[in-house]
Amino acid sequence: MPTIHLSLPESLYEELKRKAEDLGVQVTDLVKFYIREGLEKRENENENRKDERLEKLEETVAYLEAKVAQLDMLVEELVQKLLEKESEDEEVEIISKNEKS
Repeated sequence: MPTIHLSLPESLYEELKRKAEDLGVQVTDLVKFYIREGLEKRENENENRKDERLEKLEETVAYLEAKVAQLDMLVEELVQKLLEKESEDEEVEIISKNEKS
């Protein structure tokens, strides 16, 4: 098993030693526990940040989809009005030709 050596301030070592005694474990086991706990907490925080970013992206996509739907409806209305206007213009042209004849 790999080994690491730590230089700790005396006060921190004494605190770890007291906590280890209270729990009935060795200081090294307590340090391993704290390291593992810290790594897991960091991993969970990273996952939470990823979840938050994903949620924000999903909200943004939903907003953009709604805007695209609005624009699509607007374009359809404009095309319909254009077709109606062209039809009216054709009718006026036909009437105008008939009146001249």
